[in-house]
Amino acid sequence: LALAWFLVGRWHPQHTTNHGELLNPAQPVAHFVATRPTGQALGAEFLNGRWTLLYIGAANCDQRCRTGLYDIRQIRLALGKDMLRAQTLWLMPERPDEDLLQWLGREHVDLTVGVADVQTLDFFSRQFPHSVDTDGWIYLIDPLGNLFMRYSTDGNPKGILDDLQHLFKISKIG
Repeated sequence: LALAWFLVGRWHPQHTTNHGELLNPAQPVAHFVATRPTGQALGAEFLNGRWTLLYIGAANCDQRCRTGLYDIRQIRLALGKDMLRAQTLWLMPERPDEDLLQWLGREHVDLTVGVADVQTLDFFSRQFPHSVDTDGWIYLIDPLGNLFMRYSTDGNPKGILDDLQHLFKISKIG
């Protein structure tokens, strides 16, 4: 018991089982201002109540972007009965063109698209050390609106699915 008391706050395991980059401590997404392409406001309340898989990318959506969007869609579908506990969101700095919106309507029906202000996008890039930009990352936000993890789109999406399934088992929220 004395050893445990001594180690609290001093010792941290060298290896963790999560597949993404953990943000410790988690940071509440305090400023979240975005609008849907239709002009409807998308506020911070959108992030509450469900786990959010967030992709941030440019409005021209290159192959890396399409891979990231495909991955978050497939991860959500692979959750099976827990699929309704998660939502997918794509934030971008400017409104996409009509061709891209039509493609999204066909390929990513459940994806929420938002055009975010600069302050919102900057929040995500400032949270992780050594971040050059926010493009090419999938961010995980808990049902209380806290950013706590990110994954590279170059990685294996199975790792994101494993982490989400583990979180769903131990979480009582969302």
